[in-house]
Amino acid sequence: MPRLSSTVPVDLLVANRSREKPSPRFHWPIPTKAVGDTHNLSTARLVAEAAQAAEPGRATVLGCGTCTEIPIRLLNQKFTRVDLVDIDARSLDIVKSQCLRWADPQDSYVFHRADLTGLIAQIRLRAQELASEELEPVHYLRALGESLESASPQFWTPSDGAKYSLIVCATVLTQLQASVREMVESVFLNRFPGGSALFSDAVWRQRIWSFARNLEDAFIGHLDSLTAPGGIVFLSDTVHVSWLTAVDDRTLTSEGSWIATRTSSIADYLRPWHEVLKADQWDWFREAKEGPYWGRLYGVQVILYRPSREWAP
Repeated sequence: MPRLSSTVPVDLLVANRSREKPSPRFHWPIPTKAVGDTHNLSTARLVAEAAQAAEPGRATVLGCGTCTEIPIRLLNQKFTRVDLVDIDARSLDIVKSQCLRWADPQDSYVFHRADLTGLIAQIRLRAQELASEELEPVHYLRALGESLESASPQFWTPSDGAKYSLIVCATVLTQLQASVREMVESVFLNRFPGGSALFSDAVWRQRIWSFARNLEDAFIGHLDSLTAPGGIVFLSDTVHVSWLTAVDDRTLTSEGSWIATRTSSIADYLRPWHEVLKADQWDWFREAKEGPYWGRLYGVQVILYRPSREWAP
């Protein structure tokens, strides 16, 4: 699930330079709880469809979080093993506790606490090495950006090398870079409180944007290596994002939206050998106070696809 921060530029704009031209001010009625649940219900429905279409075997949910929108009990019934992977121990503990309360006869869940990219420890070490050098803030930040661009991700794989009949990646793609970037920003801000260069330095912004897009592309390639023959991938993400302000107790407004991915279509990440089985999209109003903002409006896009072994290089 996308992270929320108190400062808009740090959360998305630093990593994603592609901003749509400001459009006329939009207005929406403040959504009811039923409307707000659209995202979770729609995600669960499409994951269920993907599970039904997939062959028996193993499934994984990468970046599972608390599984709010993932019908893991259904996955538990269909697959012999369900690997739930996330970097956040607290989220995994919440899911574990829920699974224990269910006490289902079949218990196929296996929990993995892991950095999906394998980059956080690697880049943290380099950031600490650079911190020991006498560098000005901008030079230090640029060196961090260069380290990110040259780093090689070590994506998570199951220790037994098994392949999956179903892989679920729900709003994970854009969060890959966020986990690494937030660690780098934290190291930088610890040394240079205030950190104005995070917002102003064009070289840093270019490098972090390139890092994000290259990491996302590499991750899509990695999913191919995890997929069993005939396996299905569920891929969704928040392609567009708008920050919403409450005009009154009934109306929300925004001055435009930003593109949180490489382009305005999640399908552009796919390869020629990926067979699209289904595509969908919806708006997701997420209420959460961020400074002056009521919350966010996400434009969610979903693709169910099957990598074709005949076409893959």
